[in-house]
Amino acid sequence: MKRRDIGIYIGMVLTGSLAIMSNSNAQAWVIDDAESEIMPVYVMTHTDGQEFTFVRAGFWFPETKKSVKLSSAGVIAVNGIELKAEQGSTGAYSYVGNIPVTEGILTFKLVRNPNKTMEHSFKLPTLDILDYPKSYTPYETIKVPLKYAVPAVDTTIFNMYIRTPQRTIDLNSKIRSDYLEFSPIIKVPLPVGTFEARIYKQERTPLKDISDASKIGWGVASNGRNFKIEILDAKP
Repeated sequence: MKRRDIGIYIGMVLTGSLAIMSNSNAQAWVIDDAESEIMPVYVMTHTDGQEFTFVRAGFWFPETKKSVKLSSAGVIAVNGIELKAEQGSTGAYSYVGNIPVTEGILTFKLVRNPNKTMEHSFKLPTLDILDYPKSYTPYETIKVPLKYAVPAVDTTIFNMYIRTPQRTIDLNSKIRSDYLEFSPIIKVPLPVGTFEARIYKQERTPLKDISDASKIGWGVASNGRNFKIEILDAKP
C-alpha cells in the first residue's frame, strides 16, 4: 500500500470516522465477494470503570477505497456478540456494538463465508496514571505522573480534553520516562470554573503484527477516564 494511502487510513481511524474515504459521486460500498483481500479496521473505545466497551468494525477494499458490506453469509462478532450494521451519512458501512468486558480482552471474529474466517484479539490499554490533575491554568503545560515508562511510544498516544460550555480544548501529550506532559493545541481563553475533563490512552496495532489472517488493517484500542478539573484565572 502506498504511504499516502496508509496515512489516509490511519487518519480515518484516529478521527473515529469510518466513512471519510467514500466518493460522494459514486456508491460508497460494495458487497463482500469473500475472495478479495479486504482491510479490517477495528476500533475499541472504553471508559475506565464501565462494564461495556463500544466497538466498531469497518472493512475496505484498498484499491477502490470503498467500504465493504458483508454478504448474507457474513458475520462480524466480538466475544461472541454479533455487531449490527450501520450506514453512515456518506453511505459507507460499519458494524457496531457494546461489549461487556471482564478481563479487557476483545476478540473480533469475521466470518466472510462458512469456509473463510479470521480472528484478531486485543487487550484494552491500562491508563497507569498515578494522579489526575485537579486544576489547569490556561495556556500552560500540565504534568501527569505515570506508574512507569510507556513502551512502544510510536504506536501509543495519550490525549486530554477539557469541555466547557463555550468550547472543548484539546491537549496533546509528550510521553516522558515517568510522566505525561500535556500542552494545548490552540491557546484560547477559557472560563473560570470546574468542568469535565478526560484523559485517554490509545494503542494502534497493525493486524499483521498479531496474526497471519490479514496482511493489512489496524486495531485501535482506547481507554479513558473522566474527571473534574478547575480552570483557574489567567492572562494570556
